[in-house]
Amino acid sequence: MKRILIDGMTQNTGGVEKFIYTLYTMIKDSYEIDFMTVDKKISYEEEFLKDGCNIYRITPRYVSLKAFQNDIKKVYEQGNYDILWLNKTTLSSIDSLKTAKRNHVGKIICHSHASENLGSLFTLMMHKHNRRSIDKYVDYKVACSENAANWFFGKNIEDVKIFQNAVDIAKYEPKEEIRNQKRKELHVENKFVLGHIGRFSEEKNHKFILDVFAEIAKQTDAQLLLCGDGELKGEIQEYAKNKGIEEKVSFLGIRKDIPEILQAVDVVIFPSLFEGLPFALVEAQAGGVPCVVSDTVSREAKLTDLMHFLSLQDDVKIWAEKILEYREYQKVSKADQLIEKGYSLQTMEKNIREILES
Repeated sequence: MKRILIDGMTQNTGGVEKFIYTLYTMIKDSYEIDFMTVDKKISYEEEFLKDGCNIYRITPRYVSLKAFQNDIKKVYEQGNYDILWLNKTTLSSIDSLKTAKRNHVGKIICHSHASENLGSLFTLMMHKHNRRSIDKYVDYKVACSENAANWFFGKNIEDVKIFQNAVDIAKYEPKEEIRNQKRKELHVENKFVLGHIGRFSEEKNHKFILDVFAEIAKQTDAQLLLCGDGELKGEIQEYAKNKGIEEKVSFLGIRKDIPEILQAVDVVIFPSLFEGLPFALVEAQAGGVPCVVSDTVSREAKLTDLMHFLSLQDDVKIWAEKILEYREYQKVSKADQLIEKGYSLQTMEKNIREILES
C-alpha cells in the first residue's frame, strides 16, 4: 500500500481543513496516510490517530528556521513516502517541497487554497520569490479556483488541475424538522437569524457585520450567529457590547455542526475585505441559504442564484435593506445547481483519484 504525507492540516475548521478531511475519508482505505503540522493539535486528530495515522509535529518556522528544516527532514527520512499532498494558502515556505524532492518522493502535489496574501508583506515577498522556482519541485499543480491557481502558479495555468472543494450536498439539504430543532436549541425560534462562518481576523470584517446587524435589529427581532475563533474574537465581543447588541449576538466558537446551524440561519452575511472562494459560502448555498456578500469576494463563489454582491462602500442601511428582503423567504434545494458546477463528492473523488493514480 502506498504511503501519503499530507502537509497543511491545522487546528482550524475552515475550507482547507474540511477539504483535507474529505480527501482523507475518500482514500484512507487505499493508502497509508500521515500528517505533518506545526500546530499542537489538528482538526479530526482523534479520528486520525484511531485509524493508525502518524501526526508529526514540527517546530514552527518563526521559532527556529534550523529546527523547522531539521524536523521536516526527519519526517521524510523516516516516512519513506510515495506521495506528498501539500495544502497551503501561500508559498512563503517551500521547504517541504524541496525536502520531498531530495528524498525522492515519487509524486509531489501542490494544492492552492487561497487567491490573495493573508499574511505580512514579508510573506508576500517570499511567496513571489518561491513561486518562480516551484516547477523544479512539483509534479502536479492543483487549485480550488482559477484565482487560486493564478496566485500560486502565475498567469500560465494550463497545467493546473482546478477542482472544487466539494460538500456532501445531502447533509445540507433544507429540512424543516432539523431547522426547527436547531433553532430551538439555539433559542432563536421566532427570530430573523443572520449567520457568518469564519475566523475572527481582519479580512473577515466582523465590525462591519455588527454595524449592519445593529441596523437590522432596529427593524425586526433578530439574532446574529457567529461561528469561528481567532485573534480578534475578544475585540469583536467588546465591539458588540459597546453597540448595545451583545445579547443579540451569539458567539458559537468552532463548530462541527455547521450543516445544522445553516438550517437555522435565514441569511448569511459575508463582507470580507478580500476573499477567494470561501468554503463557507459553498456550504451556505448547499443549504439553500441566501448570501449577501461584498463585491471583493470572487465571482467564482456564485454557484447559485442565492448570491448577492454589494459594495463595502455602500451604507450599512443598504446592506440591511437587502438582507431584510429575505424575512419571509422559504428555503429550497439548490442541489442541482451545485452538482452542475462540480461540487458533488462524486466529482471531487473522481478528480482526486485521477491525480493519485495517473
